[in-house]
Amino acid sequence: MPADEPVKLREWRAPNTERGRGRLFTCGRPGRGTFGRERRRVDDDTIDRWVKGLPEAELLDIVSLLGKKRDDYSEFGYYPFRSSEEADDKPIFQQWLDERYGRRFVVHEFPTVDAQGIAPEVLKEITGCVLDLLETGRTVVIIDSAGAERTARVCEAIGYDRMKGSV
Repeated sequence: MPADEPVKLREWRAPNTERGRGRLFTCGRPGRGTFGRERRRVDDDTIDRWVKGLPEAELLDIVSLLGKKRDDYSEFGYYPFRSSEEADDKPIFQQWLDERYGRRFVVHEFPTVDAQGIAPEVLKEITGCVLDLLETGRTVVIIDSAGAERTARVCEAIGYDRMKGSV
């Protein structure tokens, strides 16, 4: 079984030096590198490996595009945490990260549907958030299910290019 956590971790670069003083990365959700598309609970050890593989920063901003699969299955169904948009007795993603790792992360949630693209109004919200974070020098990781489609649409919308030979 592969154990590439986080899967498809990539760094993106601004088209010019004036834009974005922070660093921008994309990757897949925790467990995608270990279990692929299999719908199974992702254990804490796998999430720990995912966290350890993330870029180092004093405070890391996670822009989550996780939402639902096309069949309405929650992309948070794999985890011991939930989206802030969902009603459940599990802690929300931010709370769970804080309890387990301390205040090292800030989660920004923009629920989307896997394999459906991103609605223009939602894309505008996401890109505004990402650009604001980058302009203040933050390190940002955008995540979706596999770290490929939705994440790339956001990076392309703000004019960033994937760095050759990135992580």
